[in-house]
Amino acid sequence: MYLPTSTHILPLVNIRCERSLPHAGYVITHEGARVDADDVVAKTEAGGRHYIFDLARRLQVSPAQADKYVRAKPGMALEQGDTLAVRRTLLGLSRLSVRSPAKGTVIEVGNGRLLYEAAGSVFELRAGLSGVVVDVIPEHGVTIEATGAVVQGVWGSGRQDFGLIKVVETDAHAPIPVEALDSSARGAIVVGHQADVALLRKAELNKVRGLILGSMPAALLSMMRMLSFPVLITEGFGRRPMSELAWGLLAGNNGREAFVDARPTDRWNGRRPEVIIPLPSASSAMPVPASGQPLKNGQRVRVLRAPFLGAVGKVKYMPPRAQYLPSGVLALVAQVEQGDHTTITAPLANLEILD
Repeated sequence: MYLPTSTHILPLVNIRCERSLPHAGYVITHEGARVDADDVVAKTEAGGRHYIFDLARRLQVSPAQADKYVRAKPGMALEQGDTLAVRRTLLGLSRLSVRSPAKGTVIEVGNGRLLYEAAGSVFELRAGLSGVVVDVIPEHGVTIEATGAVVQGVWGSGRQDFGLIKVVETDAHAPIPVEALDSSARGAIVVGHQADVALLRKAELNKVRGLILGSMPAALLSMMRMLSFPVLITEGFGRRPMSELAWGLLAGNNGREAFVDARPTDRWNGRRPEVIIPLPSASSAMPVPASGQPLKNGQRVRVLRAPFLGAVGKVKYMPPRAQYLPSGVLALVAQVEQGDHTTITAPLANLEILD
């Protein structure tokens, strides 16, 4: 039995989303609590930067002499600009000094050097989506349950954020025009088919919260990873429009709050880059997205490789025996009926379930 991969594009399902700190901290909410996207659920202290000052060079003395000019002792807490060491010159008319670069603490002084640790900042983990806390992971985070729509992608830049969806209606085969990112895009999750370098730069300047695209040139990979906001791609690399299914679902929720989890695919825990759109539901017994299902007649699938790359349709028939393809390869195949009622034949290994 062949078990294809699955990509979920679902209008209303039950969702469980794990939100975790980058390293151990403390959780400030509890199981059963109802949270909004902007609520802080956990905190941790980020490590501060360390500075090593060459006092001998700065004060223009030997290492053995430098220590006697130190004003700040180990363990002393200082504010930005406080004096660490000072030496008067020219009969006291001038002086050479070393000051603290930021609020912090002197760690060690010796041999003409001073080690200084800047105070770390507090990192606050926000819920990211509205829902109910169903599990608390001590010192690390929470699991939030909600009902809503899900659109999974094939690639993510690694970041996470939330905001209101802003759909940019443009030519499906062209990048989003730069002028489309006006002041209304600030703080928004921008949805479009394609983007180029100019669009990415404008998105960074306009401080968007996320970018959801159908495709992107592979040459822009390194640039996308450096952006301050998450980028999620639904179809792949190159010049391909977003599928009608994903586009319709995102456009239908234009203006709604969304959480973009653009962390890379992790096959060990089944994680995929995805967009979650919390939505109200009259029923608490919503279905849960399922993976690892066998391929059956009538299922909607997407072709993952050429010559029918990106084609979407429903499985019409799966011959029980392997078939020869035009390439000469012998493989198990499926006949897939597309939306225009034309039928294509593709290897089962080239198909994924699209539900």
